[in-house]
Amino acid sequence: MPSSTCLAFAGTLALCAGLAIGSPALAASDYFSRFDGQWRGGGSVKVKQLPAPTNVSCTVSGTRKGPSSFDIAGSCRAMLVMSRDIAARLTYDKGARLYRGTYTGSSSGPATLAGKLRGDTLDLRVKWAKKIYDDDFARMLIKNTGRGAFSMQVVEKINGKNVVVSNLSFKGR
Repeated sequence: MPSSTCLAFAGTLALCAGLAIGSPALAASDYFSRFDGQWRGGGSVKVKQLPAPTNVSCTVSGTRKGPSSFDIAGSCRAMLVMSRDIAARLTYDKGARLYRGTYTGSSSGPATLAGKLRGDTLDLRVKWAKKIYDDDFARMLIKNTGRGAFSMQVVEKINGKNVVVSNLSFKGR
């Protein structure tokens, strides 16, 4: 799968962010628990080599690894012939009050994730292993209100403009 397709998959995995209310470790655990279990979803992804967005479908499993750590792994498919394994690990850094982690699955190499929770939305900065569009950074927005569904968008700078390159929605199964 082209590396730019993986932009969406990174967001899919960043969904394991934490809630910054009350005790940070407890809040991270509470927010992380929103992602426990099996998820199915998909949406559109802008692939650099194609003129129009491509539909993708994903299946992932989320598991807490402790009160402030979370893993998620699965696979995404595009155009019925391309498939990519994806995985991420996120941890809440209580001292820095940041969610940090690593995403694997992009053909550009591992990406680092860091950000804060604002209400029910995690706002993450993604640092890709190499330049994909205008630079090697993206913004990931993951919203989970705790009602059995979540959404994720990845925004890239393309030709100097902010462009949503992936827009995915998931439901628990």
